Amino acid sequence: MSLPPIPPVLARRERLSNRFFTLAEEDLPDKNGKPYTYFQVESKWDAVIVVPVLPDGRLVLEKIYRHPYRQWLTEFPAGGIEPGEDPVAAGARELHEETGYRATRCTLLHHIEAMPGLLHMGLHVVLAEGLTATADRHLDAMEMIEVEVLTREEAWARAGQAPASMFLTLGLLALERWRNSSGTTGR
Repeated sequence: MSLPPIPPVLARRERLSNRFFTLAEEDLPDKNGKPYTYFQVESKWDAVIVVPVLPDGRLVLEKIYRHPYRQWLTEFPAGGIEPGEDPVAAGARELHEETGYRATRCTLLHHIEAMPGLLHMGLHVVLAEGLTATADRHLDAMEMIEVEVLTREEAWARAGQAPASMFLTLGLLALERWRNSSGTTGR
């Protein structure tokens, strides 16, 4: 099967840009050659979701205030990957900054494109093990986070409550996939 050629971008306009993202509109021909304007959000960086697993199998999670929803959501630690930074190193950094935990082992579990029809941003899911709690955290000004520890079953129950964060659900799915593929049946 041969795919049709990728449409050329005839014009591009950046409507808004800040340190996080660019909102762009691009003119291109549709499949019939007619003009079509495509709107997209382009993130300035990829992001990492960290799945921290304690030795007893419980998970380190966050209750984090998400302003667009005006609510506290349950999520795994997550954050932006700095330009040139390795996703696994970013995961270890975000885990420590947001929760105070340090990991001795971090493993990349999965990479996925967040919302390919609207948003250009990759999400890297990192497993963090060998955790040690420390007293130091380094939160940004609007990071309102409370750390909590839940079993996998409790975390799945939270993922079933609305609104469920994609960071929680995607992290849980990647963890289950890793456990099934590695033959890990326990913790």
